[in-house]
Amino acid sequence: MNTPVLNDNLRAATEALCNLLAKEDKVVASKAKIGLFFQNPEATKLFEEVNAYGEELRNKHLAGMPPTEEEISKFDTLRENVIKNDAARGFLEARQTIDELLNTINHYLGMSIDLGRAPTPEEIEEARQRAMSAQSSCSCGGQCDKENCDCDGKCDHDHKDGGCGCGNH
Repeated sequence: MNTPVLNDNLRAATEALCNLLAKEDKVVASKAKIGLFFQNPEATKLFEEVNAYGEELRNKHLAGMPPTEEEISKFDTLRENVIKNDAARGFLEARQTIDELLNTINHYLGMSIDLGRAPTPEEIEEARQRAMSAQSSCSCGGQCDKENCDCDGKCDHDHKDGGCGCGNH
């Protein structure tokens, strides 16, 4: 896949944005937390364990075998151990901070293309609120946003009143 070449104006603006982003206090602090996490073998091991076990349970669920209460309890314990570890918790918080920042920038960029101009902060917030109200979390294990539902067949795709209709909200 070829990366489209930016014209000089777009390249310069993109470089300026990237340089500002790299120096942003939240990014610098997040990178420090991520660095501390990767330097901490206990934290990385805890994180790897909970991810591996979560993937194991997910695969089991996708194969039609729901997890047992013992397996759910074990996963919850592993997850609690991650949250109790300062470095692992810091890593999760740092990733969330960076993800939120990148999502906001992507919202601005996407809306700029749609609107033909930079959106106002109010327009960004309004779009974010619409997106949040259109998406609901489904307690049957999936996410449902009126058009896409991954409730593993437990959803009738009715989407009445913004929900997925599985009755598990």
